[in-house]
Amino acid sequence: MRASLIIPPVNLSAIDVNLVIALDALLQERSVTHAARRVGLSQPAMSHALTRLRELFSDPLLVRVGRQMALTSRAEAMTPQVAAIMHDLASLFGGARPPFEPRASERTFRIATTAYVELLLLPQLNEVLAESGPRLALHLLPLDARAADALRNGEIDLAIGAFPEGALPPDVRRAPLFDDRFAGLARASHPSARGRVDLQTYAALGHAVVPRQAAHDGGADDLIAARGVARREVIAVPHVFLLPHVVTSSDLVATVATRLGRAFSSLMPLRTFDLPFELPPIEIAMAWNGRTEDDPARAWLRGVVTAAVPQMREATRRKRI
Repeated sequence: MRASLIIPPVNLSAIDVNLVIALDALLQERSVTHAARRVGLSQPAMSHALTRLRELFSDPLLVRVGRQMALTSRAEAMTPQVAAIMHDLASLFGGARPPFEPRASERTFRIATTAYVELLLLPQLNEVLAESGPRLALHLLPLDARAADALRNGEIDLAIGAFPEGALPPDVRRAPLFDDRFAGLARASHPSARGRVDLQTYAALGHAVVPRQAAHDGGADDLIAARGVARREVIAVPHVFLLPHVVTSSDLVATVATRLGRAFSSLMPLRTFDLPFELPPIEIAMAWNGRTEDDPARAWLRGVVTAAVPQMREATRRKRI
């Protein structure tokens, strides 16, 4: 069992925050006179502050060495911590946060999403990161039912997927990115899956599917079942990227998002066909933690994703990814 660090209780209300300012000046200047001048106090006032600090820390903090003053080992050890506290205080009370500088940042962004979204948006995101933030890193994680909790606890910065209105808790923000529709996918030389197939033909065809629990992207299975269409599901694969390999080497067909079908058709001998019924469109949205909405880095990331959507539309229109 790991030992935990026990910090004794401190009565913070009995500590004057001005002493932190005085302490920082004394540690930086190593002189009562110069420290007083730095913060705009009189020399007696700074001397009084040093006396109080020595009592609080039970340490002299500044000692005379020859003709100069030097920090004690305790004072040397606390100097970085005091500087960090001063930085935090300045950020807390200094008004607006500094802007995010992607070119100078080494931050790692974590996005939970689906294979469908990865295929469509990743090329554009990679391009922006390479140009705007060469030292930034992007980690893509699988989107699952824990997305809201992962956003709340900071495991991920953004989630992208099919999040219907009302599906997310109130503290998780949501913004739509793009819509898509469903189409059939078959090998290019398929004898009957072409144009718009009729319902009887569609139901009689063998189908390759991705199980509902593995889709997470507004898959068509539930929508088709709700219309009373019974399909002959011949094979189920764990990942949507396996569908084109199954379909291109057989007479099986699949039902996929239209942009996904176009992407597969541009890479393999496949074609899309119209379904014999209408299905509601898929809406892909991004979601984020409302409590960290004002974080400049995360706001920049949301802007990058939003800007990537028009480029994605143009790429898929030309049947390239």
